[in-house]
Amino acid sequence: MDLLDSIPLAEQALPEEHTSEIKLPNYPKRIFLALRSIMQSMDSHSRKLNKLFDITVPQIVCLYEIFERGAMTISVLAKSIHLTPSTLVGVIDRLEEKKLVTRMRDVADRRAIFIDITDKGRDFVKNVPQLMHNRLYGSLQSLSESEQILIANSLELLVHLLEQPN
Repeated sequence: MDLLDSIPLAEQALPEEHTSEIKLPNYPKRIFLALRSIMQSMDSHSRKLNKLFDITVPQIVCLYEIFERGAMTISVLAKSIHLTPSTLVGVIDRLEEKKLVTRMRDVADRRAIFIDITDKGRDFVKNVPQLMHNRLYGSLQSLSESEQILIANSLELLVHLLEQPN
């Protein structure tokens, strides 16, 4: 059975016996509650990581990105992990204090500063327990392509709606 088969297209809550009115489901409320649940799970996971390893999720995401893609400028890193460069500077400062990353000037253009992972940072990435998004990635891969497309399209639409000005 496909995830798509388990999602009712027009789930309707039947009214009490004494009325002929059909009450339509409150989809916006369901969506909001699902998002709230996702945010709570992510917040709980983030607190756990911070308590166990003294590191935040944005810091780990930066480390993973640099580990996987190699040295890059703050602006390139910011775009790839969807943070603003100004926010990322503080994250990089804390990673540098922990000796997990280092800043290097470009020899060709001294104005450009690259962020690279240190050996200590590589060891950390290799030994830290799986991040929530890594576990989720594995679970999502077990879904059919049509299920993955449905989830991706729905979430991208939601992001678009949230980014719209009031």
